[in-house]
Amino acid sequence: MKTSAPITVHTDRGPRQLPAGSTVAQLLTQLQTEDPESLATAVNGEFVSRGERERHVLHDGDTLLCFTAITGG
Repeated sequence: MKTSAPITVHTDRGPRQLPAGSTVAQLLTQLQTEDPESLATAVNGEFVSRGERERHVLHDGDTLLCFTAITGG
């Protein structure tokens, strides 16, 4: 049985190696963010909603940005 090589995803905390097929939610768990529900996330500049994090599969070379959403008017 052939196993896939790990992928490297770039974050503001440096590059992270993950198993192929990992999702945004799994990476947030690895990063041990204090409250992932309070963060907005984007992969390669494209917004990823909280509901999509479990389904959004990361690929080698992707960049994940986590930021606090600012609201107001």
